[in-house]
Amino acid sequence: MPVANYVVATEPLIDAKALIPSDAAVSDSRFVVNYYRLTADGRLLFGGGERYTPDAPRDIAAFVRPYLEAVFPRLRGARMPYAWGGMVSVTQTRLPHLARYGEVYAAHGYSGMGVVLSTLAGKLLVDALAGDTARFDLFADVAPPAFPGGTALRGPLHVLGMLWYALRDRL
Repeated sequence: MPVANYVVATEPLIDAKALIPSDAAVSDSRFVVNYYRLTADGRLLFGGGERYTPDAPRDIAAFVRPYLEAVFPRLRGARMPYAWGGMVSVTQTRLPHLARYGEVYAAHGYSGMGVVLSTLAGKLLVDALAGDTARFDLFADVAPPAFPGGTALRGPLHVLGMLWYALRDRL
């Protein structure tokens, strides 16, 4: 399922370590995840919000701001000089989809966790191409189920499902 997701970076913060003392990369457990970490120069890098069309918001920073401020109220009004986004691929299982089609290997569907999961998938792809397919095949055996509704209902059911789970996040 394609989902548009957006990221901002604040200006360097004076007390950045007070936000995330462990310097960890963080992701919440919502259906539409918020994820964030500090950069080496003390900025907060924050991803949040979703759209179901490929058209970006006119002002990405303004679009992400309510999500950032809900998690970090003390950053209300913080300057966000950098903002970007794009489409991510979300699978029903939230696991990456690894597959082999003859001699072609494929990996996608990182469900918003691409920094970690694409690195793992890359390692499994390299191992498989080098002849060790055991771990790649474990992931490939957990292929996501076919999207319900077939071609005709795929789009409407996708939007309806995403809206339902986004609503559950907000309640």
